[in-house]
Amino acid sequence: MAELEETQDELAKQRDQLQDSLSKTEEAQQEIAIQRDQLQVEVMRKTQEMLKTERLSTIGNLAARIAHDLRNPLSVIQSTSQILKIKLETNLDDKTREQWARLDRAVYRMSHQLEDVMDYVRMSPLKKRDYSLCVILQDVVERIVRPENIVIKLPQNDRIIFCDPEKLEIVFVNLLMNAIQSLENNGVVSIGIFDDPQDQNNVLVKVSDTGVGIASEIHEKIFEPLFTTKQVGTGLGLSSCKNIIEQHGGTVSVSSSVGKGATFTITIPKKSEWDSIATKPGNLTQIKPS
Repeated sequence: MAELEETQDELAKQRDQLQDSLSKTEEAQQEIAIQRDQLQVEVMRKTQEMLKTERLSTIGNLAARIAHDLRNPLSVIQSTSQILKIKLETNLDDKTREQWARLDRAVYRMSHQLEDVMDYVRMSPLKKRDYSLCVILQDVVERIVRPENIVIKLPQNDRIIFCDPEKLEIVFVNLLMNAIQSLENNGVVSIGIFDDPQDQNNVLVKVSDTGVGIASEIHEKIFEPLFTTKQVGTGLGLSSCKNIIEQHGGTVSVSSSVGKGATFTITIPKKSEWDSIATKPGNLTQIKPS
């Protein structure tokens, strides 16, 4: 009898061990299944990213060739228009002047769209130097063709940052053109420069408009290549902005709701730690008098 009880105990013990092993095996199988599913999702995501990158590269190269071929005839149209306007200035009535202004805006818009494509395709290394944000903004505003009823308010203060001014011009041209297009020929665009309250090493530049606004569900999508809500445009402008600002070690975001305008906020370092180590202080660019 004692031997039988010992055998039963041993069998029970082995059964418990087997059940424990089975439980651990099931847990391991579940963990493997979870990891497999996660891996499949990651593989699909990476594959989609690769396909998207290849597609964008193909589209970008084709668009760059087309843009390059169109720049010369567009330049001819622009220069011819200006020459004729100067020669005929005294003989133009108000209606003809307005039509000529519309022609100027259309040519500028086409030129801007071509530049969008070229800027996105030719991502080159930054050429940084100490530079005034106000000088960049003033130069951009002077170049932009816009309706007379649109007012652009420049900041009253300034900051000197270590940046590539030509690249930042691209950013501000895109943001201001977006703002102007959202205003539908009437409204205000305000630009402000602020110290970052969360990091004294950063500067904030806010570009706000009183336009139609942007739906909250597409706030993140608007920075994706080829995404656009407009009937005209390349869908590359804001993507180029994001790339350039990230090259500078900064970020760009949007705050908006439909019917209440939009504010784009750029956060950019005054000078990164690496910049401080790799460069020597130079002469600051002179700020233009207001």
